[in-house]
Amino acid sequence: MPSQPRIARSSHLSSALASLLAAALTCCDSPEPNAEKSPLTAESTLHVQLAGARIDSAKSKLEQHQPGEALSLSISALLADASSTEALALAEKILTETRWNLPEISLPHPSQIDHITFAEPASLWVSFGGETNACVRWNLETASIESVLFPENKCVTRSLIFDPTHRAVIVQRHGVMLLCDAQTLKPRAVLPNLPASFTPASVVVFSDDGLLFAHPTSAPENDGKILWQVRDTATGELIRASESAIGADTPPALAAALTRQKLRIIHTDGSLTEMPISPIEPIETTQLPQATTLLQAQFSSAGDAVLALIDSGPHQAPQRSIISYGDSEDNSLELNALARRFPWSRHPCLWSGLLSDPELAPFVVDQATLSFPNSTLAPIELSAEISAVATGQNRMITGEITGLVTLHRLLPLPEKKSPTRPAKRPGNKDLVSLDHLACALSGVRYDEKLRNFTRIDHSERASALAACDLAAIHEIFPNLDFSKIPALFEIPRELSPTANQVLTSRLAAADPKNPAALEEASKIKAIFAKNDLSSLTAALKSTDGTGPAIATALALALTSDQPESIQACLEIAKNLPPLLRKISLSRIAWLQNRKADALSVWPELIPDLSETRKHEDWLGWEQGDFAPALQTIRQAVNDELAAIEVPENSSPEQRAAIASRLLDPQTLAAVGRSRFADACLKAALAFSSHSSETQTTLQLAEIARNLGAPPEPCLRAEALALTALGAYEKAHPRWITLITEHPVETHLPADYAEAAYTAFENADPRQAMEILTTGLHRFPDDANFALRAGWVALLTGNPERAYQFLLTGQRIGYPQEKRENATALLTIAAEQVGANDDATVYFRDLLAIDPAWANAKTLDTLEWPEELKWTLRQFMH
Repeated sequence: MPSQPRIARSSHLSSALASLLAAALTCCDSPEPNAEKSPLTAESTLHVQLAGARIDSAKSKLEQHQPGEALSLSISALLADASSTEALALAEKILTETRWNLPEISLPHPSQIDHITFAEPASLWVSFGGETNACVRWNLETASIESVLFPENKCVTRSLIFDPTHRAVIVQRHGVMLLCDAQTLKPRAVLPNLPASFTPASVVVFSDDGLLFAHPTSAPENDGKILWQVRDTATGELIRASESAIGADTPPALAAALTRQKLRIIHTDGSLTEMPISPIEPIETTQLPQATTLLQAQFSSAGDAVLALIDSGPHQAPQRSIISYGDSEDNSLELNALARRFPWSRHPCLWSGLLSDPELAPFVVDQATLSFPNSTLAPIELSAEISAVATGQNRMITGEITGLVTLHRLLPLPEKKSPTRPAKRPGNKDLVSLDHLACALSGVRYDEKLRNFTRIDHSERASALAACDLAAIHEIFPNLDFSKIPALFEIPRELSPTANQVLTSRLAAADPKNPAALEEASKIKAIFAKNDLSSLTAALKSTDGTGPAIATALALALTSDQPESIQACLEIAKNLPPLLRKISLSRIAWLQNRKADALSVWPELIPDLSETRKHEDWLGWEQGDFAPALQTIRQAVNDELAAIEVPENSSPEQRAAIASRLLDPQTLAAVGRSRFADACLKAALAFSSHSSETQTTLQLAEIARNLGAPPEPCLRAEALALTALGAYEKAHPRWITLITEHPVETHLPADYAEAAYTAFENADPRQAMEILTTGLHRFPDDANFALRAGWVALLTGNPERAYQFLLTGQRIGYPQEKRENATALLTIAAEQVGANDDATVYFRDLLAIDPAWANAKTLDTLEWPEELKWTLRQFMH
């Protein structure tokens, strides 16, 4: 059990932000102007007024978090009035307190950037989507792509979640969650889908050492319940799953945290669920001491504290607070730390929740501008809309809708030194150097004539810095040292021609329409048309075992009637996807008339090709069109199985034909052991309701049992067949065996009804009542069983029990098609127990359903015991 949770208002967060805002706003305050002023001429007065206007504009720009424009305007004010101490002080304050940025390197990608993740010192993962979706890993030391997650068409990456060590990553796209190796980007496992209501980065969590991860998924019943699963990161193997304690009646989960010992989950009511990793330890839930509603939440890295947005009630702004479950703090819930842990994107993430308030967010994205309202960082302005952002040590990394990713180096603040001499009043040359410095640092140039701002590129900024006399700057600002800045103005690195080669090659291999692929495919088609196996084999041997040539050859071979050509492709193929190997082996076996081998390749349903492609790396085999081959196999398998499947409402002739096939030894050889057992079992169940098919049913059930079919349905088929035949003395022991010697979860309500009925037919009404009572306890919400139980109880002369059974069914609610029969039995049972008024009401209800019940001839058509019909006749006088 965790220690008692406590909620502490995050005053340290708000005070820190307040101090940042105050620091940003104080730069609007100007120093007192020099009291001593020389006499002003009309011209000098105009210059002073112009300088004042520039200073006011600079202050306004500073309030708008545009220090580059503010610095340019303050220098413009000095150029108008070099004696303005206010303009000089404002320029000094901006230079002292602003961290500027420089583009370090730009990395192009084919389409819009979805996500960026950066790991020090030089690993960068970039996910892009659109016409082509993929994820790549850049090595920034070599400025090249080293790994590619296999591409997909026309989809986006919803989430990209890394373990703390950056050895594993979970990618969610196309509704599929893949566990991948973060270094190679090769899939390790396909994970259950994440419900759409969750924020992925808050609930898909890794342990600190990256060895375990946990995630929620929908329960198999799809009834609104959520299962939490803990898995091994190396393989994706399931280690523990939550029980029904976390169900539809539990408040929704907001966030999770995982350690090597336990999984913690916080819910909207503030309750904390803890699921130990050990399966033998129970799941426990702790409530907050006071009623609380959480709107959003995020755990600290250690999982012992939660930053939460708490609902303060109607007409009140929600409050950010920290819920602590221990005494230690790791500072991972501070806003800048959250920004490093959770990169920004336009997809569901922390930035659309706890960090969505621009007054508190570490940075704000507005179209093509990345600004930092609560810090000293200068904004980053790009030429295209920003779609992803990541942070690093002295770096900001931006991704654009154009596919461009840019690394921006954050320049340090100038060093502060104790002045050895008073500041020099700047002259014209000094101001020119100051203007050069401002252009170099901010990348903004102010045109005095046009009175507008233009952004300049890195080369122009470097040239401006080279033209700047830093000694003169030091004369103006003797307490600031800019001498280390020039060394940081390296020319942005340019990518080598091979930087994108891994990605380019992989995308080309996945695109069957690229010119090279079309040309190779055309050559193979021409060779294949000649029906010359030796020429085809020679052509394929000249390939490296993958690519458009062999992919096209295999696709053509699979739709042909030549198993030799398929075998030739298999002998040369490399990195063949598992599904293509199955298709090939199945097709070869089918063409060689080895039907059992052909079907045994598909022990279950034949997979969907497009779905399989979403979670398998086909390594260039995307070039071939294998959909026709898979459809051919699917049709052949379905036709073969349909021949031994009993159709609904089958005729005696159809059943005889199917029985003949199933009893033919060749059928087992054709469809394989597993499918044959399943077919025999289904046929036995279908035949069991026909008394003329009793012997066939028993025979098929025995075959199915011997071939490994589940024993319960086999036993059920035999019991049903004997009951339909009227052999109650033989059917009854089978029903009793089914409901007493097999697991309860394998039972059906009808098993108890039939067992009770055969007990009655075997002259044991006491046992019949015991069986019905047990069945009602095990299926308390099954109205059909209650109706059947009421019928058997009436047959055995137990009207009191019958009445209770039927009333239970009425409380549950009878299906529309059973209401008439149930109302008739309720009338009989109520009358026989002396509830005459109730019986009268039930009979009126029966007439409302069908007035024909008022006619005695209606009863003559019923195959009911006479004593039951006699009870109804009393209401017809």
